[in-house]
Parts: sequence; structure tokens; C-alpha cells
Amino acid sequence: MALMAEGYCGRVVSLGAHIVDILGRPVTDIPPGQGRVLLDEIRITAAGTAAGTSVDLAKLGAEVIAMGAVGDDMLAALLSSLLAGYGVDTRLLARKPGQRTSATILPIRPNGDRPALHMPGATSSLTLDDIDLDTIATADVLHVGAPDALGRFGGEPLVAVLRFAREHGLIVTVDVLTRGDATAWQRLKPALGYVRYFMPNEDQLAGLTGTKDLDEAARMVLDLGPEAVLVSRGADGAALITPAGRLDVPALPVPVVDTTGCGDAVTAGFIIGLLHGWPIEDACWLAMAAASLVAGGLGSDAGIVDYASTVGVLRPVAPGRVLDRIGPA
Repeated sequence: MALMAEGYCGRVVSLGAHIVDILGRPVTDIPPGQGRVLLDEIRITAAGTAAGTSVDLAKLGAEVIAMGAVGDDMLAALLSSLLAGYGVDTRLLARKPGQRTSATILPIRPNGDRPALHMPGATSSLTLDDIDLDTIATADVLHVGAPDALGRFGGEPLVAVLRFAREHGLIVTVDVLTRGDATAWQRLKPALGYVRYFMPNEDQLAGLTGTKDLDEAARMVLDLGPEAVLVSRGADGAALITPAGRLDVPALPVPVVDTTGCGDAVTAGFIIGLLHGWPIEDACWLAMAAASLVAGGLGSDAGIVDYASTVGVLRPVAPGRVLDRIGPA
């Protein structure tokens, strides 16, 4: 059984992309030939829209169970160890014989930008046989990270899992990994009918829907069934769009070190707010607090320590209704 952080708030199954990130900073250029550059910091982290979100969720007080496909290599063992170190239950990760675990090399620029050198690995080999529906039925939330990277599973098998989750009363959230295109959008549309909260970033939403008009793109999603679309917008914060209208929540001021994992942090903070019973408008503020902490360090697991210190970030900036939920310091 996974360890549970202080302030336990509920159980989340995090299903999807599990990636090992190798990050170095600051990288201004790649030297030619056999050249050498000295870096200030190199880290290896559990990442991806399922694993990265799992780490943040566990830090913020959720019991987290990981589901997804990894290889049978040393990277899989390392990834499982990294997740378990934060209290994530990794027993249901599917080891795929003869395959490699998905991994990314990220040279982080001085401004926090992060070009990626990615090896897709075993992520897309997930099958319905790898999914433990009985465990999903015990959870409060099913989060699916990267349906666009799950290969054949991202079609009808995923729809079946999402349908099962909704029928058993779970909150279902979905984030994507790639920018997406019209083909990915057509594959995703049947699944969105069973999703309660869809949480892409601005570029991903535009790539999927074919429009850069944020409100129009979100309406295209809402027409398929979700209750809300939470769109990460980098330095511009996030936009929460529902059938009733749009709420823009600002990014919190922070010296940016690395933007890797900020979207995962938005997802985790939002889910934790929901598990604490916060209205979605207020949960967006917790999402921004989590993202600001991650942006201030290297890697998707940087910055966030626990729930108490994360809500503490909101005290100088959040509206009164959110401060009432947080309570005194």
C-alpha cells in the first residue's frame, strides 16, 4: 500500500504516460563535435502527464495509484523507485517484455524553455488487460494523462474505462501530452463524453480543435460533454471555461527556472482542490499555486512540498473567498 501524505484527501488512479526525464540546466547551445558544456544542475525525475501528476498529487495529500505501460529495463525500475519514494503505489504499472521505458532528455534554457529529445518507449503498448477496473472502482478520481500517446488503447478501450469510471461515480479528468491535430481530435472526441474536466494547455487545445480562438475551442470541447475546460496558458495563468462563462486566473509571480511539469502541477492542484470540496473556480487558484512552485525548480517534481505550504503561496494573492477556505496561517 502506498504511503499517504499528511492531510489525506482522497484516492486517485493516475493512468497514462509514465516517462523518465533527464534534465540539465542552463543549456544555451549544444556544442559541436566532441565539445563540452558545464551545467549547474542535472536531475532525473518521474514525468509525463500521468507520472508527473502522480508525484504532485501525492505531495499534496492524495493516495495515488499508478497505471500505465513501462519497459522491462533499468529505467522502469528507476521510475518505479522515484514514484514510490513519493508514496505512489506502482504495483499496477505493466512491465512490457523487450520494450524500453519512455524517456526524454531536456536541455533547459536559461529562460526556462525546454526543447525535448524524446524516446516514445512502451507508453503506447498499454492494453485493456493491463487495467485493474476493481481498483479504479475504489477511487475518487480517475486521471488520464496522455490519451493521445496511448496507441490503440486511446480508442475504444479508453472509452470503456472512462465509461466504467463515470458509472462508478468517479471524477474523471484528462490531460494530453502532444500538441495534437485533427486526427488526434477525432480519436479523442468519443472519450470526452465521459470526461468531467479536460485540462490541456493553450497550444494543445488549438492543435486539437483547429482554432486559436480559446473560447471557441473550449466550446467545441464542452459540446461533447465535459463540465469545464481548464486551459493552462503559461505566464498568462489559466482560463476556466464552462457553459456559464470564462474565468481567467493569473499566474503567480515566480522566478522561472524550468517550465517542465507545470501543466501536471495545474492538474494536480485542481484535483486536490476538488477533493477538498472546493468549487472549481477556487480550485483553479490552488492549481496556479502548484504550478508556480514547480516552475521555480528543475524538473516536474520540483517545488511542491506539501498541501500546507502550497496553499500558503496563495495568502498574498488569492481573493477573499479562497483565503477563507485556506484559513489562518
